[in-house]
Amino acid sequence: MLQVSLMQTLYIGVFLLLLPCCAPAAPEQMWLLLNNTSDSRDSRGDVDIQILALLQQLAPPDLKIEPLRLGDARTWKLLQAEGNYCALSKIRTAEREAFLLFSKRPTSVYPPVQLISNHKLADHPVDLQLLFRQNPRMKIGIVQGRSYGEKLDELINQYPQHFYQRSGEYAAETLLQMLAKQRLDALLEFAATARGHQAQVPQSSHFVAHQLLNQPVIMGYLVCTQSENGKKLISLIDAKMQLPHYRKQAIELHRQYFTPEDFLLIEADLLQIF
Repeated sequence: MLQVSLMQTLYIGVFLLLLPCCAPAAPEQMWLLLNNTSDSRDSRGDVDIQILALLQQLAPPDLKIEPLRLGDARTWKLLQAEGNYCALSKIRTAEREAFLLFSKRPTSVYPPVQLISNHKLADHPVDLQLLFRQNPRMKIGIVQGRSYGEKLDELINQYPQHFYQRSGEYAAETLLQMLAKQRLDALLEFAATARGHQAQVPQSSHFVAHQLLNQPVIMGYLVCTQSENGKKLISLIDAKMQLPHYRKQAIELHRQYFTPEDFLLIEADLLQIF
């Protein structure tokens, strides 16, 4: 009887020792920082928000993604610190690569940024430098803190006198209203964003969109802090984005969000990426 009792105690002891190692590991926690502003009045959100929902669906069991809405200044401060902070839809630039880790694939692809104005400025793709020489007092609205791609960012820095920067909630919508009131000559904006605000800015349906010379499609990436946690999170995200279901759905979400005309501009890039 004593021997049986000792054996039972031994079995229970071994079981308790093994229990922690056999329990499922807790998922890695990702705080995904989102701008506390919006460029879209669409109830679905922009294509990035829909991609976020897809990533959350595919995250378990090894990853947990929780969105956190913050202002731009706070977001960039956290992204330059240690921790499990990431952000969505960030354009890849050399400056950002110095302190951020980027996903292998972009999470979103947008048609090239366009020059939007009240009237036709040209019958061909616009060369902004030539346009500035022809119109020395021209003022173009842009959203403060947004990257427009390395080429346009360089031009904005080179000609600051030609750009008016607007920050705050619904900055893009405010700029469209300013254009409608002829307080600006033009905007740098995505066609989808302008369409998304037609209910608030009815005049935008009459705006003229011009292609810009030598502008590529715009790709937004998921980024994480340059830390050990950031490396783990980027590795997990890259694995999720490699899944066939994700790749198929990512293309479909872009197709649903953009007009057929806009989708044609990005389709080849999407098929190559996904």
